[in-house]
Amino acid sequence: MIKSETALFWMLLGCVVPIELFCAVLAYETIGEIFSTLLIFVIIVLNIAFTAIAIRRSTVLAGLAVVLLALAIVPRQLGLGLRLWGIQNEASQIVGYVYEKKIDTGEFPADLSDYTFANPDVKDLIQSYERLNDGADFMLLYYVGTETTSHWYSSETGWGYYPD
Repeated sequence: MIKSETALFWMLLGCVVPIELFCAVLAYETIGEIFSTLLIFVIIVLNIAFTAIAIRRSTVLAGLAVVLLALAIVPRQLGLGLRLWGIQNEASQIVGYVYEKKIDTGEFPADLSDYTFANPDVKDLIQSYERLNDGADFMLLYYVGTETTSHWYSSETGWGYYPD
């Protein structure tokens, strides 16, 4: 018969690991592919180690370790996921604004100074807006977790992402 501590550990592991892995995959979009890959590796290795501790030593200690690992990963990545959602929504609105200005004036705006942010909290995540090809095109560049992981919209190529 399985002790209740052991059953609770397996239930905890079964609930937490998928959430951790979801957050690691989300990190690809928010922080970059290198960090995301490293995080997946760390999650797998540490949870295997915690399982070994639960089997050989203490399910309570292993359960505590599982919770601590989850607390180190999940809140930050879910926060960055919300930031990603917010900045992508704002970027979509900016793109719409830029195209409306082109329809109204015949050219893309020189800058975003007349644009009113629906979500001012993401304003600092906009890295740049620039007209390209003598004003015939434009590019909007923004980031989520690190400035080296860029998302963008280009009137030439559409939505894009560079993970590192």
